Amino acid sequence: MAEESGSEKIAEEQIKISIYTPLIYVAIILGIFITFSIIYRRNRLKKLANIEPIFPENQTAKLYESLKQVASDPNVPKDQKPHDKVLKAALLRRAAEAIRRSMKLKENEPTFNKLYEDGLIGDDIYKQFEVQAKFQELELKEIVAECETFKKGWVQTFFPVAQEICFNEALRRRLNSMDERSKEFAQLWEYYVDQTEKNVPAEKTAKKIKPAKTEEKVEAKVEPKVEPKVEVKAETKEVVKEEAEEEEDDEEGETDDVEDEDKDNESSNANNTTKSKKKKGGKGKKK
Repeated sequence: MAEESGSEKIAEEQIKISIYTPLIYVAIILGIFITFSIIYRRNRLKKLANIEPIFPENQTAKLYESLKQVASDPNVPKDQKPHDKVLKAALLRRAAEAIRRSMKLKENEPTFNKLYEDGLIGDDIYKQFEVQAKFQELELKEIVAECETFKKGWVQTFFPVAQEICFNEALRRRLNSMDERSKEFAQLWEYYVDQTEKNVPAEKTAKKIKPAKTEEKVEAKVEPKVEPKVEVKAETKEVVKEEAEEEEDDEEGETDDVEDEDKDNESSNANNTTKSKKKKGGKGKKK
């Protein structure tokens, strides 16, 4: 009897649960998950919207979108709508700008990765680079879709033309930058010249302002140098004349000496002959 009374008490204590309770529980969990995901996505979108783009605003894309809206607007008359060639030209300009930006990002990708690995840049800058790269990929996909709307298979010839336009614009920008640099360097040169003229001492500036005195000083310096040269030449002429006269006198003296020697030789020869005759006469007498 005691066991039966205990089982009756347990049966009375059991709570009846309806079928809707687990469904309500699952619905609550799903609602919490959905609200959390919505809030998370909104916050993420806000963060992405607050990220500053690396490149400035794309004016070519805005121009193409405005022309496309005007062309697709039924309220605008046909005369005021842009021609298909105008739309194609605007799309080419948009593609050229997208190619230029994507090439810049690919060139700088190794440097960004290296700086991020070394810890020289933060997560915000690296995230900015990644967002810009994804945005450019989406931009190119959108351009491909727009090309297909004009003509199927036009993409194969569209992108090479856009690439050529991009390269030509790059060359034009470099040439223009060279002209601007030449102007800047000319201005810097004039500035440094002005500064150097200001720093020159007053004496040098006075000499530059008064050229007449400098000429007189130069003449005064040159005149005493010229006079001794003339005197030296006169002295050298006199010395040459004296040397020539001395040489003539020496030659005359030598000729006189030669004549005297000849005379002496003749006299000595005559004396020798007389002596020989005398000797011969003495020998004859002795005999």
